[in-house]
Amino acid sequence: MMLSDNFDDPYSLSNIAMTIRCSINTSRQPEYLKKWIATADGLMRKNIKNNYLVDLGLFPNEIGVNSNLRYDWANSVDFGYKDKCRFYTAWSAPLYLRVFRLNPILKDGIWLPRDCDGAEISFRIEKDLKDKFLNAWKCDIKENFENVKT
Repeated sequence: MMLSDNFDDPYSLSNIAMTIRCSINTSRQPEYLKKWIATADGLMRKNIKNNYLVDLGLFPNEIGVNSNLRYDWANSVDFGYKDKCRFYTAWSAPLYLRVFRLNPILKDGIWLPRDCDGAEISFRIEKDLKDKFLNAWKCDIKENFENVKT
């Protein structure tokens, strides 16, 4: 699991979003991936050889991102129902994001066309922060993100 960069301000929703976006962009660069995968491969082989268990705990002020955006589940794994199959994650954890393509939407018995460039993100948030997060998100949507600092 690749970790995000540190947050400059862990209490700022916009700063967290920008940091995560930057980390996702970095993780897609081939040179970065070559180094990261080679290092991860060496460490995993060493752990297996020494019979060690993996500790997936995060460091303070970091967040993990697992992206399945590359795989278009609705189009590739359609079971005969092209653009009608949905993908859901069965698990998430604090400070851990799972990214995947937008699911098809069934509205009033009709399958709506999908935005094939869109993404869904699954994550957990503390119950006492849920309303604050949703209100900030709705405000950003309403303002078309014009007040989000970059």
